[in-house]
Amino acid sequence: MSAAAPFLKQIACLRRRADMTRKEFFDHHFCVHGSISDIPENIDEKPHKYVQTHFFDAAFGGRTDGIAGTGNHSWVGRDDMTELYFRDWDHMKSCFSSNYVRTTIAPDGENFNDLETAIPLLVVEKPLSLNHSMLSSEASEGSRTVAVLFLAANSNKSEEELERIISPALVKSLSEHARGEVYGLQVNVGIPADQFDIRAYFGGKNMPEYPVAYKIYMKGSESVAAVRKAQKAFMSRMADVVDSNQTFITFGQEGLVMDVGNKIRVS
Repeated sequence: MSAAAPFLKQIACLRRRADMTRKEFFDHHFCVHGSISDIPENIDEKPHKYVQTHFFDAAFGGRTDGIAGTGNHSWVGRDDMTELYFRDWDHMKSCFSSNYVRTTIAPDGENFNDLETAIPLLVVEKPLSLNHSMLSSEASEGSRTVAVLFLAANSNKSEEELERIISPALVKSLSEHARGEVYGLQVNVGIPADQFDIRAYFGGKNMPEYPVAYKIYMKGSESVAAVRKAQKAFMSRMADVVDSNQTFITFGQEGLVMDVGNKIRVS
């Protein structure tokens, strides 16, 4: 793999399974599932990096047939997001075809994940520049407060075309309405999943498609109001491209589970 090639990344935005409190879900997903994910010593049998973001708030678009715009989709309610990084396709396929993942990791998903409503994405990520100066002190990966904007589209344009159209509008809205509250922005652009059926693994085969997702780095939970104001301005600007009924935003706290490159393991 070229040194400049981006990592492949899997995103899974999850809702907890039935008969489980949010704390029980967080504890199991991070402490139990995270721990068993780092057991293999063979680095081809686990992700290169694993980040979870535990959500404390969210806002969802409504059903078109709801009363006065009040009707939620049956799938709303998100508890956290998994980000799994892989060096390349061979690494991803080697990991998920391993006996350990098939017999230990995959079956554990039933212990915390509402499999019918999982929202999995296969993406590459890239940083975007904001039109304002960064904070002098930024939180490190694994301890950042973030917003994640999952964008559904009204257009049949490719993921790359959508990103080129949408990103400048989001940057503009954040700079206008959340200056001083956000210090970083990352876009996750969907890629063809013909080499790996991500929904077969994580679930959610009937869930909406999200070709682009943005991760917004915020000062803290107090920044939610400003980011929401920016989101609404952005959605108004891009109403002809973005499907506001399926689009949603989440707010959460990152947790770094493991990072092979930096020799960080589950403690």
